[in-house]
Amino acid sequence: MRIPWGVQQGVMRVAVRWFYRRVEDEGLHRIPARGPVILAANHNNALVDALVVGALVPRRVQLTAKATLLDHPITRFVVHAVGIVPLRRAKDEAQRSGAAATGRNEGAFDAIVDTLRHEGMILIFPEGISHSEPALAPLRTGCARMALQALDRGVPEVTIVPVGLTFEAKGRPRSRVLLTVGTPIAASAVRDANDPVRALTDRVDDGLRAVTLNFPTSAAARQVLEVSRTLSRLFGTTAPLTTADVPLGDTVRVARQVEELRQVLPHATPNDMEQVNGFLARLEAWRRRAVHLGVSPAEVDMNTSLGRGTGFVAREGLAFLLAAPVALWGRLNHLIPLRLALWIGRATSRSPDEPAMHTLVGGFVLVLLLYLALALVVGRSAGWGWALVYLVSLPAAASLDFWLSDRWRAFVRRARGYLALRRHPTEAQALLEEREVLRNEARQLEALLSSRAAAPADPVA
Repeated sequence: MRIPWGVQQGVMRVAVRWFYRRVEDEGLHRIPARGPVILAANHNNALVDALVVGALVPRRVQLTAKATLLDHPITRFVVHAVGIVPLRRAKDEAQRSGAAATGRNEGAFDAIVDTLRHEGMILIFPEGISHSEPALAPLRTGCARMALQALDRGVPEVTIVPVGLTFEAKGRPRSRVLLTVGTPIAASAVRDANDPVRALTDRVDDGLRAVTLNFPTSAAARQVLEVSRTLSRLFGTTAPLTTADVPLGDTVRVARQVEELRQVLPHATPNDMEQVNGFLARLEAWRRRAVHLGVSPAEVDMNTSLGRGTGFVAREGLAFLLAAPVALWGRLNHLIPLRLALWIGRATSRSPDEPAMHTLVGGFVLVLLLYLALALVVGRSAGWGWALVYLVSLPAAASLDFWLSDRWRAFVRRARGYLALRRHPTEAQALLEEREVLRNEARQLEALLSSRAAAPADPVA
């Protein structure tokens, strides 16, 4: 039995927001409101990538996934219930039979073209594999072939929309994820090219690189992201408590700029390098002083007046008192299945892109079984009307528990920072003054390195 899309999307939204603390999106307005669309997304987190896209995109999405998901009874149930189109990858077929069968995806392509003919939306992962590399894997041609095949079969136009998924720590519960939508690509624009499939694949590759982070090595990725996190806090200001940190989107934008400037460094002069290294050392020292003082680098400009602090405690205390009973209800009912799901995610994962998927799938099954058991118990003892009320209250109560737990942790962190700044006003003022110096120095370095990048290369003798 196929689950209705409204129910599917509701479950996806609950699952994603229960696992991740904050789900950010940028550029959703770029997705056409109607017409045949292929969403082409990067693939770093197995089935979770599809859940994030399905939860955030405002249209019905026909999902695709590797056919090997049919091998496991739980994921096979999900594939059939959700209506996922399974794609048979060449490497999987080769492992099974020693050779990749030609035409192995004809049925899947026909289903996808039929969806596009009816102005539907398809989600494709052009890399063909889920991986943890620091850059996009070489794109397969399947996405382009699907789009061009649809045009050949009479679909007037197919739009391919690049979608970038960036995870703060993809397998860690209560971390963050960012979905970025790129510039749409008209498939018909390459029909007159010598090799339309290659031309369209290259355009999709360019579009995906514009909305994802790509680094030459894992070491470079760690270095750039570490600097970017500090820089985003350097230029940030004290955010609302519900944000709890500099938005992940800000860090990603800074990371793209830092990586562009990092690529210029091999052409920089020794004096340039001395300035860059000196700045990075001072930036790290500033961050360490803030942390040692007990305040987040993004909150050194916090208002430490007594009135602001008193109002902050009163507001958060009232919110906690009002929400705590319902949140506790949600925690008591979900504690065992969710803890078991976390254990399953850790115990069964063999690669970095499996923990979140295994946790979410395990959690879905365990919570569903819990709800069925509770419905039977309450229904038989108090009546089926009360069983319905009981069940309706559970997802909202659990969501409130996650929200309140995150907000409480943010409150504790900010309260400690507030007290630290009040206890050490001289050190707090020094941090603020140095922040302005570092901000100016960062702008100057950016201008300097940008000018180096724009300068013409020296002629070859």
